[in-house]
Amino acid sequence: MKKMLVFVSMLMALGMNAVSTIAPAFAEEAKAAHHETAKGAGKANASVKSCLDCAAECEKTLAYFKKKGGKYMEAKNVDAIKDCITLCKASADLKSRKSAHAAKIDAVCHEVCNQCAQVCKDLNDPKLKDCITSCETCHQCCE
Repeated sequence: MKKMLVFVSMLMALGMNAVSTIAPAFAEEAKAAHHETAKGAGKANASVKSCLDCAAECEKTLAYFKKKGGKYMEAKNVDAIKDCITLCKASADLKSRKSAHAAKIDAVCHEVCNQCAQVCKDLNDPKLKDCITSCETCHQCCE
């Protein structure tokens, strides 16, 4: 900011025509930089929301699995759901804090969400549609 003030002062010494010609360019550049920052923040917020939504949907699905019993409660199915819940929550937390480790967790979350969606697809139960959709959405956000 200090450099900009010095630059503007120098331009003023050259005459008002120079300032009126150059100053709007600085304003546009600052506006574009702010827009890109806001756009990136919006994408990050959407990714955090996607992870939290997926964790919540998987928690509902786990309760449904417990209610249904049988093949739903097989270890591979329950583990996939629990892993998805845990990693989605961790990913959302690290992303929201802009942790240096967020990308590492995202890579694992990406894989686990894909596995969880596949488990739900393999059970061929229409009531698992929301879980599949949430996992696929989160899977894409964690790429």
